[in-house]
Amino acid sequence: MKSLKNKLLISMPNMVDPYFAKSVIFICEDDVNGTMGVIVNKPISQMKIINAGIKNKIFEDIINESEKIFFGGPVRLNEACIVQKTTGKSDDFSEKIELSNDLDLIQEILFNEKTPKDTKLIFGHASWGKSQLQEEIKRGDWLIQECSNSIFQSSPKNLWNELIHTFGLDIYGFIGTGGVS
Repeated sequence: MKSLKNKLLISMPNMVDPYFAKSVIFICEDDVNGTMGVIVNKPISQMKIINAGIKNKIFEDIINESEKIFFGGPVRLNEACIVQKTTGKSDDFSEKIELSNDLDLIQEILFNEKTPKDTKLIFGHASWGKSQLQEEIKRGDWLIQECSNSIFQSSPKNLWNELIHTFGLDIYGFIGTGGVS
């Protein structure tokens, strides 16, 4: 199977896992050892599983800025990264995305009134072991799409719906579990 690096994974409408239901994931790495990506459409404020039980004052303050912070996945929630559009000359949109952990930019996102354009601050990531994601795709759990400006331009609340509709799917017509026929 071709590499999924720089592609978007869109969860199928019947996905019930609380981390991945209605998720859009930007795949950062994909090789023989496994796959790593970040969810780009879930502000941390939507993730009740994260907000419950936070006792650290610093994290509580950060969560108050939750409209600017995204839940990237259930792995390493204490690590931040920034997904941003670069000014690269490439025609391939996916090559115009870069990851960063620039502390100055993180502070700018958190503490300035306006988030820098085409930038998302994400805590955590999603990862799959060797061949695990390919098996989930074969089972019918995920759709694959080229990366596009929509990850920055669409509202996080609407992004998954917009992308699922590009496949002609009616989200209300799904019942049961994933699979392919």
